[in-house]
Amino acid sequence: MDKNERKPHFSIIDTLIDSSEPLWAEYLRGYHRGIVAQVFGVSDEWIEEHRMLLDYSIGGSGDSYIDSYARGYHDGYEGKTPESPPLSSESSKSLNIASNAWQS
Repeated sequence: MDKNERKPHFSIIDTLIDSSEPLWAEYLRGYHRGIVAQVFGVSDEWIEEHRMLLDYSIGGSGDSYIDSYARGYHDGYEGKTPESPPLSSESSKSLNIASNAWQS
């Protein structure tokens, strides 16, 4: 997908971020940034941070918010469908409704 085809996804992500619990919102922010990196590529200026985020995507930064952001970044960069929010999250219903947009 190119940049214009991703615009609806960015809009859905922004809406979900606004209504999500903080940890889940970090995942979505990372997911958004990963999509941007996938579409535009990773510049030389970002390569170090790109590698760090991919490393932290399996955990281990010592900060659950950074790990969540990195996991989202990895999933967005790899073109994966976003993972589901925690079951206790109010955004679960919203994500289920919006998830069909990622399938197209």
